[in-house]
Amino acid sequence: MSFFWKGRLGEKPSDLLKHYYAETMREPLFLEALHQWDKAQVVVLGEGDIAPPEAVACLVKAVTEMENEGVVEARKALWNVIHGGEEYMRKFCEEEQSGWLHLGRSSPSLRVTASRIAFRNLLLQIMSTALDLRAKMIDVSEQHVETLMPGYSYIQHIEPSTLGHYLMSFVEPLERDFQRLMSAYRNANISSVGTGAAYGIEFPLDLERFDALLGFDAAPWNARDSIRNYDYMIETYMAMTLMHSTLGRVAMDFLIWHSSEFDFIELPGRLSITSSISPQMRIPYVLEFVHGTSGLMTGRLMEALAITKTASDQLEMATMLPAEFWKCADESRRAMDALMDALGDMKVNKERMAQCANDYWSQASTVVGFLVKEHGMSYRTGHQILANMMRTVADRNIPPSQVTPDILENAIRDYTGKDIKVEKATLDRLFDAMTCVRERKYRGGAAPERVQEHIAAARKNLAADRKHVIDWTGRVEAAQHRLESAFAALQKRHKVVPA
Repeated sequence: MSFFWKGRLGEKPSDLLKHYYAETMREPLFLEALHQWDKAQVVVLGEGDIAPPEAVACLVKAVTEMENEGVVEARKALWNVIHGGEEYMRKFCEEEQSGWLHLGRSSPSLRVTASRIAFRNLLLQIMSTALDLRAKMIDVSEQHVETLMPGYSYIQHIEPSTLGHYLMSFVEPLERDFQRLMSAYRNANISSVGTGAAYGIEFPLDLERFDALLGFDAAPWNARDSIRNYDYMIETYMAMTLMHSTLGRVAMDFLIWHSSEFDFIELPGRLSITSSISPQMRIPYVLEFVHGTSGLMTGRLMEALAITKTASDQLEMATMLPAEFWKCADESRRAMDALMDALGDMKVNKERMAQCANDYWSQASTVVGFLVKEHGMSYRTGHQILANMMRTVADRNIPPSQVTPDILENAIRDYTGKDIKVEKATLDRLFDAMTCVRERKYRGGAAPERVQEHIAAARKNLAADRKHVIDWTGRVEAAQHRLESAFAALQKRHKVVPA
């Protein structure tokens, strides 16, 4: 039982209370965040001469002892996670000394401030990994700007494309996902220090000094909003869910492409398994986990939204929402790392991709372009001529290589009554899938020069986004340095020698 509950409650807490109030919060990052605030609290109490010198000296000694023992291990051993710092300090200090640690704080403000620090730090890690994944995708795209492949709609050939154009189509949403992660970071990294029980504090604590020591970028206007609304957590869940929805779609495409029927790619053995019955199988199992992670993220977002359906003063969100996020962050990192590994070392069967692009009518729409651009027909007229021609060839499984000029000439005559001479060389040009790709040379098209332009722009965006992460990481590290320096000054003043 918590040390300060004993004066009010006579029974031991139930298993459910212990689970949510203690066990789910023993996450190392959360424990370290709680310790940061405890340490900053001691610094502010000491620097401002708010607490008696003997109390500050004892608190400095207790914090030093915890760090000598190991912050995470010391706090894990305590029943009360939220107030673990004060409980630990009671081992070394009388209540008249240890009790100063709670000045201007409450259980909700402790939980929310620590969760903001932990969320912020995890978001920096997630964003850094997401940038690495984007960089890998851009690099692989550049290697394949002329790797011909079919474009698909409903898993049927629609028009030729390249692997580079395909992969770059996922760089765009990943850029937008990153913007959402940055927004989540900004909203998470708002201070909740000095909010008390949601109505502010009555003690002259230096709140700006707290923010500088803990690395917060902004201050709240309303104490109740700061520790009663948890949209910064929901926003983080949403950003990650959308990002992994994108990655899950890539993984599912790759899983299909890895089949014998497609035979477009092959993943390295370290990312695969084989069957306990049929060892000829090479199963790219990590792709299933990458895809499955998107489902887990979606489920946890729905779970998080459901938990927030409460009266505005209920507090279970502050405990339950972070508990699931630690799992999300770990699964996200593993999924992104696996997809980077797959992209970096997968074998691409260029010959098979090109064969499929050329042999199964993905280039059919070039006939429409030919009739519009070279014979002045309307798009719809050209489309209907092509439709008539497809009844002759595609429905009979005649590949483009076996089509003769008279087949197209007859389709034109049957629909328009016009006789238009088509040369064999013209058909060869129209039915070359790469020629079709090169014709898609306008904005957003699959033509190699358009994809190269996109890659150049994407690299510029990547550099700008990475600068944000570097800057934010630098500010957090600078705050940590300020905290360590300020605490070292207190140790020197009170003659406490660190290990």
